[in-house]
Amino acid sequence: MTTLVLAVSVSIVVSALCSLLEAVLYSTRIVTLEAAAIHGNRLALIMRALKLKVDRPLAAILILNTAANTAGAALSGWAAAELWGAGSLWVFSACFTLAILIFSEIIPKTVGVVFWRSLWGPSVYPLRLMVAVLRPVIWLTRKVTGLVTRGREISVKVSEEEILAAARLGAKGGQISSLEAELIKNIIRLEELSAADIMTPRTVMLSVDGARSIGQVQPEARRWDHTRVPVYSGGSDEVAGYVLKDDIGLVEGPALERPLLSLAKPVRFLPPSTNALVLLSSFLRRREHLALVVDEYGGIMGLVTLEDVIESLVGSEIVDETDQDDDLQEVARQRGRAMLAQREEETP
Repeated sequence: MTTLVLAVSVSIVVSALCSLLEAVLYSTRIVTLEAAAIHGNRLALIMRALKLKVDRPLAAILILNTAANTAGAALSGWAAAELWGAGSLWVFSACFTLAILIFSEIIPKTVGVVFWRSLWGPSVYPLRLMVAVLRPVIWLTRKVTGLVTRGREISVKVSEEEILAAARLGAKGGQISSLEAELIKNIIRLEELSAADIMTPRTVMLSVDGARSIGQVQPEARRWDHTRVPVYSGGSDEVAGYVLKDDIGLVEGPALERPLLSLAKPVRFLPPSTNALVLLSSFLRRREHLALVVDEYGGIMGLVTLEDVIESLVGSEIVDETDQDDDLQEVARQRGRAMLAQREEETP
């Protein structure tokens, strides 16, 4: 009887431990470990290493679990047959299987999935011990599985869809705010946008002739809605730079007779396909606020600013009390439709 109780107990306990460790190993998130590692948590570094090479601890868990179940079933079955006879073996096998299913699979795996945040730290110790003790067997199993996987490592990379899903779940569960989830979505979406998608179209872009004197432009500059305005020299496609509204307002005396072009600062020209995320990084690195978007022939298509990129990032237009229109791209489309309708009316 002692042999039977001991065999069943050890088999259930060892199998339950393996199921618990497996559930915790799969449920623990890399980002959680990264955050803990930043604060100097040594266990987080070890668990992260186990997650990055998850095939090793997983092999150790499966080896120990299989050995415990096989040995436990064989030994307890023999002990049961000795006690109650061979005829009772099928009844004992059914009860033993049910006990393994409930106490060694369902309960420990449920606990591991639900309480992984508090269990991943203590789980490091048995996982490391199992990997160390079973290293030779793990090496053998990896060689065998390598023939099937052709040497490919198990990937722990996270896709954009998984990040978005995690953000939605985090907002739903209250771990992050809905605004933070929206910001994560917009950051990922930003990589899919180009300069042409977020620029202010040329048809509604304010620009000024650089040949005019500062004194001529100064009165109207006070009414500008923008702090930076492109300056052209000759044709409207020959943009020489941009001027600051504040710089124009500071000029006085004889300097008012100078051409506006004398205040111009250099401006960068970009193709319309420029990635919005790359554009944001470039603006911040160069400490720039605007760039002009040009087509393949050098014609001006529009103007893109740091504000345009940030608007795409936060998901709404940035406006103040001086802005007459919230969305200049929509204004450009309305003007285009109006001009097209006018031409159709004039056509006999």
